[in-house]
Amino acid sequence: MIDRVKELFEEQSSESYKRYDKAHPLDIYLGTNNDGLKSLAVILDAAKEPVDSSKTISVDYYGRDDGSTMLSFGLEDNSLSDLFYSFCDDIIESTRGSDPKDGFSSVINRWNTWIKFFSKVTLQLTESEIRGLIGEIYFLKEFLVPEYGVDKSLEAFIGIDKAHKDFEIENTWYEVKTIHNGAHTTRISSIEQLDSDKEGSLAVVTLDQGTLGLDDCVTLNKIINDFRNYIGDKNAGIFDEKMRKAGYIFDERYDEYTYIVISLDKYNVTGEFPRIKKDTLPTGIVKASYELDLETVKNYKVTR
Repeated sequence: MIDRVKELFEEQSSESYKRYDKAHPLDIYLGTNNDGLKSLAVILDAAKEPVDSSKTISVDYYGRDDGSTMLSFGLEDNSLSDLFYSFCDDIIESTRGSDPKDGFSSVINRWNTWIKFFSKVTLQLTESEIRGLIGEIYFLKEFLVPEYGVDKSLEAFIGIDKAHKDFEIENTWYEVKTIHNGAHTTRISSIEQLDSDKEGSLAVVTLDQGTLGLDDCVTLNKIINDFRNYIGDKNAGIFDEKMRKAGYIFDERYDEYTYIVISLDKYNVTGEFPRIKKDTLPTGIVKASYELDLETVKNYKVTR
C-alpha cells in the first residue's frame, strides 16, 4: 500500500491531486499543493477543528468554491518522503471506518499520534534500540511463532507496551537480549526482567556487523518487511501497530545499520540461575540494573 501511495505522488505534476480510493468513506487526495509540497488532502463538508502543524509538516485549512473544506498536510522537508508516505498510508487505512458526519476528528486524532515523529529530523530509534528490535523480531520468527503460532505470539509481544517481560505466553515468559559478537555479558536493565514466580527463559541474539548488499545481511527495514510477509496480511495490521508503539516508522536511513545474525541462544531462568530478585533486596533498595556474565549461566543453556 505504501508503494501505491508513493506511485500516486510521483504521478502528480505541480498543483494537482488524485483521489486515493473511491471506496473510502472520506475524500482523501494525494498530490502536490500550490507551494510545490507533497500533500495529503481531506475534503469534507465539515467545520474546521483545531489542529497543529509540526516543523516538517504544515497543516492548513482551505475553503472551496462548493462550500466544502479541505484539510491539507504538506511535507516541508522532502528528505522525509518515506516517512510521509507511511503517514499517508496510515491516515488512509486507519480512517476507513470513519463517518464523514463526524468531520475531521478521526484524521486529526490520528495526526496527533504522528506529530512527535515529524517534530524530529533524527531517526526515532537509537542504534541500541535498532539492534534490540531486530533481536526481538528474529526471536519471534525463528522460535516463538513456530512454537506457538502467529496469533498467540503477537499477543504475547508485550514488551512493546513497556511491560517488564518482552513476551509472556501460556505459563511462561521470555526476555530477549541482543548483544555484539564477542560480548560475554548482557545488561539486565531492571530487576523485573528476570524475576518471576514462573519459570521462564532468557533469549540472547548475537549480531555482528554486516555489509550492505550481502544475502545474509539484516537491517531493521528488511527484517520487519520479511516478518510481515511471513505472517500474512491477516496479522500484518496487529504487527504494524506494535512496531509503531516501538517507535518504528519506515525510513531508508535504517538500512545504513547492517548486521549478520550469528546465533540465538536460550537459557532456562529457574532455580539458582544468577539474578537479582525483589524479595532478596536489602531494605531501602527498590530498583537496580546489572550485567550478567553469560559464561556463568552456560549450564542453563537449552541445547535442543
